[in-house]
Amino acid sequence: MKTVSEIINDFRIVILDRIKSYGNKFMRTTLIQVLLFVCIVTPTPSFAVIQWLDKVIVLVEGDVILDSEFKRRMATIKKQLTASGTELPPEKDLEKQVLERLILDQIQLQLASRAGVRIADAELNAALNRIAESNNITLSTMKDQIEADGLIFTLFRDDIRKELTISRFRQSAVSRNVFVSEQEVNDVLNIMNEQGASRVNYHLRHLMLTIPETAGPDDIDHVKAKASSIIQRYKSGESFSNLVIAESDSSDALNGGDMGWKTIEQLPTLFASAINSLEKGQVTEPLRSANGIHILMLEEKKGDETKQMVDEVNYRHILIKVTQVTTDNKAEAQLLSIRKEIIAGNEDFAEQAKVYSEDLATASIGGDLGWAPPEVFQNIYLDKVDSLKSGELSEVFKGAGGWYLVEQLATRTTDQTKEMKKMRARRLLQNRKYEEEQETWLREIREQAYVKMLDDKT
Repeated sequence: MKTVSEIINDFRIVILDRIKSYGNKFMRTTLIQVLLFVCIVTPTPSFAVIQWLDKVIVLVEGDVILDSEFKRRMATIKKQLTASGTELPPEKDLEKQVLERLILDQIQLQLASRAGVRIADAELNAALNRIAESNNITLSTMKDQIEADGLIFTLFRDDIRKELTISRFRQSAVSRNVFVSEQEVNDVLNIMNEQGASRVNYHLRHLMLTIPETAGPDDIDHVKAKASSIIQRYKSGESFSNLVIAESDSSDALNGGDMGWKTIEQLPTLFASAINSLEKGQVTEPLRSANGIHILMLEEKKGDETKQMVDEVNYRHILIKVTQVTTDNKAEAQLLSIRKEIIAGNEDFAEQAKVYSEDLATASIGGDLGWAPPEVFQNIYLDKVDSLKSGELSEVFKGAGGWYLVEQLATRTTDQTKEMKKMRARRLLQNRKYEEEQETWLREIREQAYVKMLDDKT
């Protein structure tokens, strides 16, 4: 006959299985509540020991955050901070940031689920392999190391799936509100041109204090006073990264507000105008934006050369596509015949392309593909033309889209600083606007969500 503790443990397993199988939020929450009131009773000769399995610490919309999730995330963040050489902040400050991150993650996961965002097992496995490769180990070795640290690999795998889900949904939700005009690109280009060939890169840390949209003058003065106090605390010797973890409302708070290396044009105009005169270790005065008040600290700065020299190649080709009528053998034979006539001097490549090439975009101009970097053609030609010299014909080969005969006309190295600079300006503006919009979006979904704290961790 089973003991009481064995019966209750069996019951716990059944409930956990049911929780995983139910998609209905109400049913899942109800079952979780049942599970959390179950206790393990271990009979002893004189008494029974009661041990709670887990407890709900936060209600988030139709789901919950468990104490076990919170403790596991705390352990992970502490390990990451220690590994990066960051001094651990006070426990209460770290708890506040970790819990807020869990709440935001839960809100985004629920929104992603409603939007139908799913991460397939194949995509998840590829991501896990990339993580392993980045650490120069195999996936099997990474699994062993995770378990040796006392963690459960299946939970780690599930965490990565959640991160991918959140990233994909957030990218979609935020990007639709990001637009960059040609005038904005030109304005950034003017700033870049004023800087000349040598640019400065800044390694910054960022602290943000949110000002609610409904804030009155007294509320704003309170936030300004808090910002001034934080600056004084830093100047008195407190670690800026610890101050960020303890006080910042930004989504990058848990990594100490580390913004990485940025050029002037990568930064919001508000930030760019404030850091020019900063020296290493100095902080800006409080900077007011639509999102709140910001403080920046300069970790380091360095110069960078901007001139962009690009290798380009000019190809022309004749393409014969494979169809129900034109088989692989027929396409290959036709191109072999054309190649033979061109080499013999009986036919001109451009004229043959006009007559026979099935690439509608280039046939009328003799198959000329124009100038482009060699890597542009790699997915089309694979590696069949890499060794060609100017004026040389390729062998007949099958590539993406059909059978090809290719001639390399010439190669060159060009200064594309202007073109690359414009591309970079557009990309930097997109990234800058994305980051600004992301902060606004995260604040909005947090304010709109139903969140009830059931624990005193905040």
